[in-house]
Amino acid sequence: FFCGGWDLKAASEGEAVDADFGPGGFAGLTELWDLDKPVIAAVNGLAVGGGFELALAADLIIAANTAEFFVPEATLGIIPDSGGVLRLPRRLPRAIAMEMLMTGRRMGVDEAQKYGLVNRSCSLKMLKKQAIEWAHEIAQSAPLSLAAIKAVIRETDQMDLESAYKTMRSGQIKAYHKMLKSEDAKEGPLAFSEKRSPKWKGK
Repeated sequence: FFCGGWDLKAASEGEAVDADFGPGGFAGLTELWDLDKPVIAAVNGLAVGGGFELALAADLIIAANTAEFFVPEATLGIIPDSGGVLRLPRRLPRAIAMEMLMTGRRMGVDEAQKYGLVNRSCSLKMLKKQAIEWAHEIAQSAPLSLAAIKAVIRETDQMDLESAYKTMRSGQIKAYHKMLKSEDAKEGPLAFSEKRSPKWKGK
């Protein structure tokens, strides 16, 4: 879907800077903590403020080679608190993130790819097609495996490696435990041995 960021006109007319955006936070995504499906952001132009924060909430980013990313909130008397100030320092070197947050400077696609912020880039004409093809590629993987990957990363991201292993093996990450006990976990190896494509059931 399209996102133009926060409505600055509404803000100038009195909308609270800390407005409640409802379930999932801004655009229904930035605080959707338990989302177990992969999210691809396809950025076709300027990802500014809230639009950039929405892209940061995605798992993967593909961008047109003319896209630019920036968070100008500090120059407007606020901060990007729908995830930008929290996620950007985790996705970029701290000094680069601080510069972008404090000055609102723009980052082009080449630089964003250099830092791993953007996974892929292409022409604007090919953006939608390549994003859909990428989604189809991901959809070849077992849905419970994808959910387990997101859950394990979400629950262990800030842990040291030993603690992360213990947490993953403890049984407290439900999506991981569900995947291990699933029919799909049996179907994958069986399909491989029978030299056919697996038929995922999501259970």
